[in-house]
Amino acid sequence: EIVKLYKKGLSLREIEDHCEFSKSVIRRILIKAQIPLRSFSKESPNKASFHSGKRGAKPPYGFWYVEGELIRHPKEYLILLKIIQRWEKGQSLNSIATELNNKKIPSPMGKKWSWNSIDNIIKRIKNGQLVKKGDNYELR
Repeated sequence: EIVKLYKKGLSLREIEDHCEFSKSVIRRILIKAQIPLRSFSKESPNKASFHSGKRGAKPPYGFWYVEGELIRHPKEYLILLKIIQRWEKGQSLNSIATELNNKKIPSPMGKKWSWNSIDNIIKRIKNGQLVKKGDNYELR
């Protein structure tokens, strides 16, 4: 499971939070599985993508750039799906934002959620930028 999470793009710290193993144990497991470790960088994925061809454009919530390709963010995408599911069930934008804030999930800007930040996500669906494919959503 650790190897799968690492290959999906999670950091050692994120895997540590998910699996409750220490980073050193996770690192040893990855090395033993002959998985090349990514170099440590203080840059966010968005800044790192700037160097691989993207012009610093912030990807939509739920996605990120990895090696110049826009893919699902391992954590944000799941939250994005929950937001969409609650909206489809008729839950108000305010109540969705309140629920996320109560769970201490940071907004795209790293602050508290507002109805407006939820509305921006929903507008992508209404505008056809985010399209449902089976149980998932893809960007156009």
